[in-house]
This record gives sequence, structure tokens and C-alpha cells, in this order.
Amino acid sequence: MNIFNELSEKFNTDEPILIEDIEKMYPQRSRPWIDKAIKTLVDGKQLKRFSTGVYYIPRKTILGDSVLNPRKVITKKYIQNSQDIYGYLGGTSLLNSFGLTTQVPNVITVISNNESTRGRKVEVGNQSVYLCKPPTKITKSNFKTLQFCELIRLIDLDKLDSIKIKNLENYIKENNISLLSISKYCSVFPDSVSKKILGGPLIEKLAQ
Repeated sequence: MNIFNELSEKFNTDEPILIEDIEKMYPQRSRPWIDKAIKTLVDGKQLKRFSTGVYYIPRKTILGDSVLNPRKVITKKYIQNSQDIYGYLGGTSLLNSFGLTTQVPNVITVISNNESTRGRKVEVGNQSVYLCKPPTKITKSNFKTLQFCELIRLIDLDKLDSIKIKNLENYIKENNISLLSISKYCSVFPDSVSKKILGGPLIEKLAQ
């Protein structure tokens, strides 16, 4: 069994490989066996350790081995992988992704199924992350709606210019967000969210 070849077939270079990923690949193997196999690959410089439980296959460059981007690790651990979606951005990070603020946050806010606290700060490489548990379980089918409700919670719709309102309307249309889909989740958000939606400039687009 050549573990490195099997990892190379499953994962690209500079792609986070979580210890859980490796355990799933070898369900019949014990954790000590897996730890020893990983150590052998790390010692042989075929695999690099990013942090506890996070590894990657480095890309060789003329300056040496590549360095894994912390944002890739954040995405893999807390937001999504190739099969599932289990998180989304929150706070200033979310506002920035929608172009509703020019402020680039030093701390990335992530709302994730993989977090059980109301909020805590962790370090992922050199990037600070503020993790929060979601108001309800995040899935592929609801994350766009939950993210939209979180966005509405954060903003004052009356202060947005016509261009920003139009961008939100496009998001609603492109992601099939409606009053019906929002009604399923409004109860898990503060009352202010439904009040902003019902009394705001997006109600016509949501009602279509």
C-alpha cells in the first residue's frame, strides 16, 4: 500500500487534508497506525503539516515548498468541501463579500455547523477567525437563505444606494430566494430581520 500515491490521487497539491479525511480513507486502520504513516510522509517531506490535524501535499517551486493559504483551511474546516456545505461568512466578512463595505476585516467571521459555541476566536495559521454556531443546521439547500437573513440582520436597508439594492435583488433572483424560503427560517433570527424585509425595498423582488 502506497499511502502517498493514494493521497495524491485524491487531493491536489496545496489542498488541505484533514486528519478526518485520512481516517475516512482507511476505516479499518487504527489511529496510531494512521499517525505513524503520516509522520513517515512528513519526515520524508512528501507531506507537510500546516497545523494540528491539517496537512497538505506541497508544490515544489524554485524557492522551495509552497505554503498553504490559511483561507483554504478555513473553508475546508468550517465552510465547505467538495460534497457538503456547512458554513458561511458572517459579520464584516459577509458585508465585504457583498460589496457593502470597503473595510477588509482582520478577523474573518464564520458561522459553521462545526462550531458549538456562541462565539470564539481561533487562529488558523496567521489568520484570526471568529467562529459562531449557526441559528439552525446549515445545508446545501438552505445556506443561501440563511446567509441572506444574516446579511439583512447586519445592514440598514434604508441607507443603501440604488446600486447596492440592485445587487441584492440580483442575488435574490440568482439564488431563488423568496418570502416562502425566508419564512422557514425567520423565527431563528431576531424579529428585526423580518421587519426589515417586510418594510424594506426588497419585498417586491422577494414576493415575485
